[in-house]
Amino acid sequence: MIKAGIRKIKIVASEIFNKVKYKKRILKSVVPSLINIHNIELDIIENKIPDRENGYSLFLGLNTIFSKYVLLSMADHIFSKNVFSQLVKNYKGNDILLATDPMHSNGYYDIEDATKVYGKNSFIIDIGKDLSYYNRLDMGVFILKSKNIKKICQRVKSNLYKFGVTNIVLSILNSDLNVGYYDFPNTIWLDIDDYKIYHQLTRLFNNKSNFYPFGLIPPKYIAYSNKEKKT
Repeated sequence: MIKAGIRKIKIVASEIFNKVKYKKRILKSVVPSLINIHNIELDIIENKIPDRENGYSLFLGLNTIFSKYVLLSMADHIFSKNVFSQLVKNYKGNDILLATDPMHSNGYYDIEDATKVYGKNSFIIDIGKDLSYYNRLDMGVFILKSKNIKKICQRVKSNLYKFGVTNIVLSILNSDLNVGYYDFPNTIWLDIDDYKIYHQLTRLFNNKSNFYPFGLIPPKYIAYSNKEKKT
């Protein structure tokens, strides 16, 4: 996200025993990627009722945001390219713009667990895990218009105890707001739900692979490549 120009980042998590230590750990993990962290504003927001699901986490996060637009990502989704920068570049002012996989080739996603999308002419018609007819998959990255989505989140929160981001998108589809999608046909992505998928991740992204998480080439590889080029 920082590479895409984002400077204010908020992480919503549960059971945070030491926010200062947690924040330092996150910033330390960013340093090896050759990213300047001095101009970054990082806040940690605690969801004390995680069983209300990730729609409630979005509600908590949006209540601390005052910018016109928000870039949202599921924290356990890993991509082979910087989908954030591409989504920002192709954003045209939708109330929501969702990153989608058009499934042109076999992917590494879990099709049964994935959230399905039926889209047409760059607009989302329907979304949900149990759709019988769909032509895309939700990759878990969105651009949102803060003010409009805050109102929807408040409405859904008042009606449901447990609600996901998908519930919020469905509520928006039933309103007069604009919900679009942008396809990433050549991006590998994984939703890291368990150790099996984590091990798949480590096989895909390793020192012998041409793929790097979010397209961020490790500094050691860059140094090696430059040296090799000179010789």
